[in-house]
Amino acid sequence: MARVWIKQLDGGRVLRPPASALTPEILATADKIDELLKAEMEVVLAAVGRDSDAQVNVVRKKWLFGHMIRERVLPIAISHGVEPHWIYRAAYSYAAPYLEISARADRLGSDEISLSALLAVTPWDDLPGKNMRWADWWSILEAPNLRRDVRLINLVAKTIEQNGVRDARAMITTIRKHFRNWDTTHLTDQQLQEAVDSIGAKG
Repeated sequence: MARVWIKQLDGGRVLRPPASALTPEILATADKIDELLKAEMEVVLAAVGRDSDAQVNVVRKKWLFGHMIRERVLPIAISHGVEPHWIYRAAYSYAAPYLEISARADRLGSDEISLSALLAVTPWDDLPGKNMRWADWWSILEAPNLRRDVRLINLVAKTIEQNGVRDARAMITTIRKHFRNWDTTHLTDQQLQEAVDSIGAKG
């Protein structure tokens, strides 16, 4: 497994995942990945900056950022055998000024780059909840029991959108609790829809 350079909050750099011994090969590969990552992140940020819709719609901005991350950065991870959450973490080194490193960056899998990439799994034209607050999207995307099934993520957003729910956070919390111990991936689309609908019926 290859390692990547991670920029820390104090500005220092470390290799992740940790290696028991730093060989010249490990360091050379990490440096190569870092060079590729820097170049691709310039492309990502330029694309987000050019998109006029992204300047007025925060969900569009996060979706486009995630889409470009999946298109330009994820292939680096795949070709070098790096876990996606580590390449996303490494991407923070070159995400400024769009996205600065914060303590949230170290919440691997539920950091902002990972969540944006997860949002972008769904094509923009098919994505519900385009006018939702990003804070509400974050609450949906960060829930481990929801994010394992993209269909469920979209159903939650669709439910909020269709019902015009003012207190979206309360509904998201209810849904998160309802599906806490579920593995929905084996359900058909219809069964999953019925499971989500049943929450509203109970309320």
